[in-house]
Amino acid sequence: MSEKFELSRRKALGGLATIGLAGAGAGLGTSAYFSDEESFADNELTAGELNLLVDYWTSVDQGSATGNTGSTAGSGTIDGDPATTQYQIADVKPGDSGFLVFCPKIVDNPAWLWVASSGVTDFENGMTEPEMEVDDSGPADIPTEETNGEGDGELSEAIEVTVSYCEYAGGADGDRSDPANYSTLHEMDNPGDYTLADLGTDLQSGFLLDPDPGTADTQAYPASGDTETQTGPCLCIEWEIPTTVGNEIQTDSVEFDIEFYTEQERHNPSPDNPYNSTTSTNGT
Repeated sequence: MSEKFELSRRKALGGLATIGLAGAGAGLGTSAYFSDEESFADNELTAGELNLLVDYWTSVDQGSATGNTGSTAGSGTIDGDPATTQYQIADVKPGDSGFLVFCPKIVDNPAWLWVASSGVTDFENGMTEPEMEVDDSGPADIPTEETNGEGDGELSEAIEVTVSYCEYAGGADGDRSDPANYSTLHEMDNPGDYTLADLGTDLQSGFLLDPDPGTADTQAYPASGDTETQTGPCLCIEWEIPTTVGNEIQTDSVEFDIEFYTEQERHNPSPDNPYNSTTSTNGT
């Protein structure tokens, strides 16, 4: 069985004080070493299931520009047929920040769960005069409307990210998209200057999620008894553009994707990393 989810994202913007950010996306697919379990009950053969679904919440804090036209942040559950949703942030500038949380559920067998990405792509989208003064990496001599400068751009290197295992701790407002309402279970290996570009590179080799990172061995992600019960930890990604970032990111945009992939644990104690020949763990 297979499922795919794309949180598609790309926004190219222009203007003296305008920065374009395309937000994060996530795709999910399911697969199984054996896709079913079988048991005998009253001489009937009953097939089990391995069903991956992901609840997600996203938000953005742009100060007085929160809710700016062109920005799209939301929430939902991805399960079943391919679906697309968006996390697009318009007019991003130094000092802005945002939050994404993904809460996987695997019904009803424990399974290995990877998160991965095909990488990050930056776009220069032409250059304003202030940007040309500090940035010579893009097509400075071509008008903005005639090129997107794919492969150039500095936005992904300017966005700092923090990734952690987390869980919803509740809040008076009940807002699942508010990072203040989550408690950190375990912070990943996030250097002080860890960027979106770094995260995209790391995820290209696949990252095996460990629901109990305090133990010596990586554990399978626990099963949920139904689609409403959250058993394992969520994955929280917080991002911000420091106020020290300057004009080099004007008009730039960035896009990337995130994918979740699962295989059942039963009869599969040492799974191969589907993204790399060497299994990647959580960097504890």
